[in-house]
Amino acid sequence: MQFGIFCSVIDNYGDAGVAWRLARQLRDDFGKDVILWIDDPGTLAAFAPEVRADAEIQRLGRLILRRWHRPQPDAHDREALAHIDVAIEAFGCGLGEPWLEALASRHLPPCWIHLEHLTPESWAEEVHGLSSPHPRLPLTARFFVPGFTRRTGGLLRERTLLEQRDRFQGDPEQIARFLARIGQVETVETQRITLFCYADAELDAFRAWLASAPRATSVFVPPGQPRQALARSGLELGTRALALPGTPHVRFVPLPMLAQDDFDRLLWSCDFNWVRGEDSFVRAQWSGRPFLWHPYRQERNAHLLKLDAFLDHYLADAPAALGDSISRLFQRSNRGEETAQDWDGLWQQRDLWQAHCRRWCHHLARQEDLCTRLLDFIARNAIK
Repeated sequence: MQFGIFCSVIDNYGDAGVAWRLARQLRDDFGKDVILWIDDPGTLAAFAPEVRADAEIQRLGRLILRRWHRPQPDAHDREALAHIDVAIEAFGCGLGEPWLEALASRHLPPCWIHLEHLTPESWAEEVHGLSSPHPRLPLTARFFVPGFTRRTGGLLRERTLLEQRDRFQGDPEQIARFLARIGQVETVETQRITLFCYADAELDAFRAWLASAPRATSVFVPPGQPRQALARSGLELGTRALALPGTPHVRFVPLPMLAQDDFDRLLWSCDFNWVRGEDSFVRAQWSGRPFLWHPYRQERNAHLLKLDAFLDHYLADAPAALGDSISRLFQRSNRGEETAQDWDGLWQQRDLWQAHCRRWCHHLARQEDLCTRLLDFIARNAIK
């Protein structure tokens, strides 16, 4: 089977990041030929250094990357479309009628998959697997919904990801070499935190908690929105590490844009990870480390319903006191209402929290990964 993945970059890096992980895993773990059409290769190149931002077409082994010119396919696109067995429309990006007509014109039209955004909500099980025939063309869209239960599309997880993580986390010298490679020199005693939040995150309580903690702490801050959030809290981060005013043992450390694999290593290296959206949210869970999630803000606070649904899954088997503390911090932080005491109260239970994160990760790993479920879904329901 040859796969065609279509991705439109709306904002941030999440959609491109998920599409890139999916394309790479289909190629690397399952030996599939993949064409990824993306309308902004420059966004992809920011975290995929092998990608050339200015190239119209480039081959990366069995993965071909094409700049997606949305209005209609050109002759080269049509030639490529003629060989696609599975067309994956990522996150409602919208395949226009000229593209669908080109797919439908084949003697055997391809399987057409609508890959939805990850959601922990119960409707994921209800929508996953549904089909929707095109009103005019001989094409049927099939909905594939990533999620946290066995009746959904699962989560992206490369075949050897957890083995790589365990080797890395069990080797302090490897962690030190990685940190040195990204320009950081840390001591074993230093507590490490990743801050990968949205620009509207309220950081005052977080900063107050750090200021009261006795342990030396480095907070790693990627470029973009996390630094905007810091600036909103009154801390302008330039090109060098900046100590928290009045608290020299707490440093905010600017990081360059990291490749996806290095971002995973960053999460594996840290004691705590503040993440957002979808891609970093999933990778934080595979890190087996404590984390805080900020879902993408939506109208009428729909993101808070998504947060509550995730907490129902995540805390189902957590000790009661720990679950109450996690739930309080997640909910209050996403409303900008948490206090330094909320942070401190949870961090006092960090050993229990760490153990819970490992159990949660093992629970998720017992389920098939997204790519495995996708291939099975296609074999059972789509290819006739």
